[in-house]
Amino acid sequence: MSSKIPSKLFCVQIESLFKNLFNYNMAEVSMSLCEIVVDCEALSQLDLSSIFSNIKENSCHHLESALSAHKEKDAAILLAAACSMHFTPNDSNNPLKPKFVFENHRGLIPNDLNKETLFAIKEFCINVENHELRARLADIVWITRSGTIDHAYIAIEAYLESAKQLSKETNIWVLVCDRIERALRLSVHFRRHGQRPDLFESVSKFMIDQFHEFKNTDKENYLERLLELFLEFDLQGNEWIYDQALEIYKLHYDRCNYNFSISANRIALRAAINMRSKEKEYSIWESISDCHIKAAKEQTGILAAGQLMKAIDALAKVPKTKNRRLALYEEMREQQIESLHEFSLLESDGCDISEIVGCAISRVKSVDLFDALFRLGLITKPVSIEKLKASAIDQMHNSIAWMFGATHIDHEGMTTSVIPPSVGIEEDSNGLQIWSIMMRNISIEHQLHVQAKIMPALNEISATYSISEDMVINICSNHPFIPDGHEEYFVKGLLAGFNRDFMTSCHLLIPQIENSLRYIARQQGYEPTTLHGDGSQERRGIKLLLENQSVINALGFDLTTNLQIILLDKVYGDLRNQLSHGYIPASSYYGDSPKYLWWLILHIIMRPCAKHWIEVYRQDNSLDDEAE
Repeated sequence: MSSKIPSKLFCVQIESLFKNLFNYNMAEVSMSLCEIVVDCEALSQLDLSSIFSNIKENSCHHLESALSAHKEKDAAILLAAACSMHFTPNDSNNPLKPKFVFENHRGLIPNDLNKETLFAIKEFCINVENHELRARLADIVWITRSGTIDHAYIAIEAYLESAKQLSKETNIWVLVCDRIERALRLSVHFRRHGQRPDLFESVSKFMIDQFHEFKNTDKENYLERLLELFLEFDLQGNEWIYDQALEIYKLHYDRCNYNFSISANRIALRAAINMRSKEKEYSIWESISDCHIKAAKEQTGILAAGQLMKAIDALAKVPKTKNRRLALYEEMREQQIESLHEFSLLESDGCDISEIVGCAISRVKSVDLFDALFRLGLITKPVSIEKLKASAIDQMHNSIAWMFGATHIDHEGMTTSVIPPSVGIEEDSNGLQIWSIMMRNISIEHQLHVQAKIMPALNEISATYSISEDMVINICSNHPFIPDGHEEYFVKGLLAGFNRDFMTSCHLLIPQIENSLRYIARQQGYEPTTLHGDGSQERRGIKLLLENQSVINALGFDLTTNLQIILLDKVYGDLRNQLSHGYIPASSYYGDSPKYLWWLILHIIMRPCAKHWIEVYRQDNSLDDEAE
């Protein structure tokens, strides 16, 4: 029967799919627009009334589709490209972004347009009748500083008119609100006397009219966004915003839309903070906590636990709520424990490792026990961190799963690490997403090494030899990794591993690793202690030791990083902390991490024997790379 372990997760090739979707219209446009020169006359010759006659909605998306049907005209291609830009009105300095971004190419942005084309747009946009198109073109001119302040005024008025038109044509409130927001952010710069304060007043009036028009409808999201803008630009006053936000919260709450209730409460909270009313702040925090508790009752396991944690955090802002928080904490822990029963084992098609197992067994065919132990210690190499990182980056390029973030829990359901969502490798400035993927992959690598190489080789040696304590004492004596007086810990720890007792092995070896790292540091001329001002001294901890360059130079980057991951990393499992505080159940020592850690120590112990083994035992070249 062949041995199998789960293969790596399949990565969806989503990027190529996106590229195919966008290439139909935009590849040609992006490639040639910088070279196209369109003058005002060519733009004016377009029959826009006819082109836009059949569109159902005057939004840029529909305008782009209509214009793209006229590929034979450079002017139509230009206007379609202008309408294709992604609209982000909350970014005052850069509201028009590329429609798509990939590793080596992206969609059009305003600054891609050549000077002649921008000049033509500057002259043409003034007379465009379609409000949406006039707003987009005038904004491009303003953003690129190709026109005058009058183009900003044109853009404001056109965005406002477009918002009014869209409010009648569509039920998609985001389209209306985006136009309002861009008009508002532009007009706020010109509300001083001597410029155009009337523009700011017109936009503000339309916002208030929209709020009252939709107040008693089901467009609470639209109302919340308007309230956020009222709050940001100090419109209507904090008291009014506070009262309106609470009304929206109650509407959501009655409909059991607790996430939206929380959003409305947070708007009210900001207004209360502005009013400097502690009483109102406490009331809102209690309301937010209540919403999370209600949401938790509709869920189970890890989702309910997450809601309860947020409820506890909200209540912590309110004085004299200790007993309520403790009660919620007990309930949260119960939900975390319950969550462990929700996760069924996910399996993918296995991969046949029988050939690897056979190779491992043949590599420990030996002359005597020492030869066998040396071969076991070098049966493989510590997992390469650089290869692991390169693989993780490659997976990020070819998958979108990592965009959603991750929550890592331990065997009791407690959250040990939270990886936030991201939108691109460039956005992963702290490397959290890459590291999370690396930890998942190294866990698979460790599993493969243990099941396909280490344990089959150990079983083969055990079937051939009786591993005595005297032999282990011999290889641990006068060893550069083991300080005097600490040999017995390593002897008994290694011997326990040979006897498959990895619980005992871990309890003996893990505390000794830190001390041996200090011993290595001293040998490299580094003093692993700190002298405090009062004369007291403190030994450096294991984390600093594993990151110390002298230790890395002595043991190797891959080996020290593998130790750090197994012993300290929260995503991987944090074995040292779990063991030291007694968190880890006995069954966990039957897993792959304790076995791989035991082998790493054997690897360290056997490496200095390489010269002796090469001189006395080497009969083939199978271990040359590892031994040398």
